[in-house]
Amino acid sequence: MTILRAFAALALGLLLLGCGPRSAIVVVPQTQGATVHEVLFATNRAPSAQLFGAERSAQVSYGAVRVSVPPAHEPGRVEYPGEAADPQKHFGIVDARRAAEGAGFGALLAQQLATRAAKERRVTIFVHGYNNSFAEALYMNTQIIHDYQTRDIPLLFSWPSAGENLGYLQDRDSVLFSRSAFETVLDQVQASGVESFTIVAHSIGSQLVMEVLRQHAIRNGGAQWGKLAGVVLVSPDIDVEMFEQQAADMGSLPQPFVVVGSRNDQLLRFSGVLNGNRLRLGTVEDTAVLTRAKAQVVSASFATRKLSANHTTAFSSPDMIALLRALESG
Repeated sequence: MTILRAFAALALGLLLLGCGPRSAIVVVPQTQGATVHEVLFATNRAPSAQLFGAERSAQVSYGAVRVSVPPAHEPGRVEYPGEAADPQKHFGIVDARRAAEGAGFGALLAQQLATRAAKERRVTIFVHGYNNSFAEALYMNTQIIHDYQTRDIPLLFSWPSAGENLGYLQDRDSVLFSRSAFETVLDQVQASGVESFTIVAHSIGSQLVMEVLRQHAIRNGGAQWGKLAGVVLVSPDIDVEMFEQQAADMGSLPQPFVVVGSRNDQLLRFSGVLNGNRLRLGTVEDTAVLTRAKAQVVSASFATRKLSANHTTAFSSPDMIALLRALESG
């Protein structure tokens, strides 16, 4: 298949399957029965009317957003708001505040840490995938922490995805553009009073995580951040051979290192076609396929849904959520 035909096939598939409906920042009042979560954020998106847009910025912005989850929320779903939101039925933003670079972000973390006892001062950093606006990434991050009932402090790193179905190639460039910004954020978390942090990345966001782990290890003689407690890549859109080379370049993967994949991931199939029919890491279900990288592989294929792209199964399947929660607690 020629590259033109491959791209046409990918474009058609993305138009049909997409990564969810378009959504926006919608302010809602705090309402009875709704659950409000505070999510910290760091982003190298440029500011916009929607807090942050798709344009790239040389500066990292920090802050916190309180997100309302409706009483009618169903596990595995994000009840996205349209132009207006009913807080009884939809996700929405209660309020948001920006923090000054560096010290202001440290103060936000310190406020969160002060509410937690020793050995509970942990952070989970979520890195979203392809085709996500800032709002969509924020709502998805909130859905994950709500459904997984995590006590960790949530921190969203939002890189400047185009947030468009046909923005795949632009998103790949934006991932590379974001490497130093994300490394800076991880340095700040390491230097804070946090006891440990875990990184969870989705789709092409996994490429960003691997690139940053690689460059940090090369700069530091193979060492990673001392407080890094584990990495989870969900439906990672990475060439398997590239993944193993990245792991070799850094010496070894930080442990534990978990890959959640499914052979039924339709978006990764299209990505494989576009990338020369190369095997994508997110379609691997057998650890033995990874000949050089030490990673635990968790299959999500049992939770496959009809008429679904199966690209967000770990976040959208109640069965998969239950499994991963059990693995975490075990």
